Amino acid sequence: MDIELVAKGKHTLHGLNFYLSYFDDVAKVLPREDYCFIVGGWVRDRILGEPVGENIDVDFLVTCDPVRVAQEFANRTGGHFFVFEKKGILIKRPVVASVVIHLPPYRYRFDFSQVKGKDLEKALEEDLRERDFTANAIAVNLDDVLSIGAKQTIVFDPTEGIKDLENGLLRPISEENLKRDPVRILRGFRLSIEKELELTEDFYTFVDKNKSLILKAPAERITHELFKIVKHPKGSKVIRRLYEVGLLEIVIPEFSKLKRVKDQGEHHLYPLDEHTLRILEEVERVTEERTKYLSVELLGDFGCRRFLGEFTDVELLKWGALLHDIGKPDTFEIKEGKVTFYNHDKVGEEIVKKIGGKLKWGEQATRFIGKLVRYHLRPFYLRESFLKGELKRRGMANFWKECGDIAPHLFLLSIADAFASGDSQEDIKALLETISELESFKRNELKEIRIEPLLNGREIMAILNISQGKMVGELKKRLEEAQIEGKVRTREEAIEFIKGAYQDILTAGGSHG
Repeated sequence: MDIELVAKGKHTLHGLNFYLSYFDDVAKVLPREDYCFIVGGWVRDRILGEPVGENIDVDFLVTCDPVRVAQEFANRTGGHFFVFEKKGILIKRPVVASVVIHLPPYRYRFDFSQVKGKDLEKALEEDLRERDFTANAIAVNLDDVLSIGAKQTIVFDPTEGIKDLENGLLRPISEENLKRDPVRILRGFRLSIEKELELTEDFYTFVDKNKSLILKAPAERITHELFKIVKHPKGSKVIRRLYEVGLLEIVIPEFSKLKRVKDQGEHHLYPLDEHTLRILEEVERVTEERTKYLSVELLGDFGCRRFLGEFTDVELLKWGALLHDIGKPDTFEIKEGKVTFYNHDKVGEEIVKKIGGKLKWGEQATRFIGKLVRYHLRPFYLRESFLKGELKRRGMANFWKECGDIAPHLFLLSIADAFASGDSQEDIKALLETISELESFKRNELKEIRIEPLLNGREIMAILNISQGKMVGELKKRLEEAQIEGKVRTREEAIEFIKGAYQDILTAGGSHG
């Protein structure tokens, strides 16, 4: 890209580099006497020559009321309009009006803020100098981009962001700017990987001394940035950096405990923290290559479920990978010379609920991630049964009943876990064959199985003359399993089965409660 320096803090570029068809709509709703500048990531990425992806974010600075402009732009384009306010006395742009447009697979987000000042160029420069990194402090005038002479578009660059981009650097504008909005620390690590830029030494020095500042940021904004990190195909590199510099454990203190578990026992090659980082890397890989491991039919709507606005179930799978063993430090024991982590899956699910609540993940996302953690061992248990020739209809039916809504995610997680644990090729092959067996069972047999119990709870209580309690629930469960296995097919058989199961439980020391 040809860049010409025309004055200090100014360059010229061909305007078509920055063009997007929606900019014509913005121009049509902008009052004639006002100005609009395109700033931030859109400008940066066009200078870097990056292709326009499916998620498109554009920031505008306007000299008029941003709310009115955004509302009219939304009306014109059919987008979803909303306004949010940033709180704090040092916030430069307290009101941001946004418009989101969904045209699958594309998602556009346009943010409008106001720039004020009698000297417009000075006001623009001050605004740019308040931003996070020099690479994001570059602006172009919308009129210049849309004009016939767009090849002479002036680029405002008061912090020499273009020079840093040419040198492959991501440089913070000032420490004060980072302190003012600590989420920018997370953004810096993300952008360095996404844009393949090297963070400058002063950034690392600042982070080392000011890690705890991140706790001053709102939980929702921390979560948004962390989810954007794992959304990127190379997000695992960012997560590893955050862990290495100590930021991850400040945001999620439970990660600090991973270091305690150096030995995970005979089935693992790596300490717990390294295994955790590696499984995220493997999840990225197997997710990218998912059709190599799972059928198109099984994958179904994988990646299509929306959470927290712009994110999907793929990001939740990656969080499930990061947290799948989070319960291990609290369940670590050595019994008879062997390392054990009994119930770490259940403990992990409870920890996920705590983390999700603290970081405002929302009930749906938290439940999804928690369920992945709770059942992440299930495919391996089924693999053991498969290898022993003991994979029964009951076990497969129970899997689809309990995990059907997360099955493809659970399978990909288990495959990644196997690779990250150093499983042998034979064990990985057996895992894939187990998954294939489960899929075949679902396709050919599951629909034929009558899951509806032949006896309900009240009928069981009447037959056995017992009161409501845990015993009834256990008997209903056993009856359902017997029906799945084909051992019980009629109501009469169900009554006899319940009587026998009741006596078995009492003999084993069970109680009515």
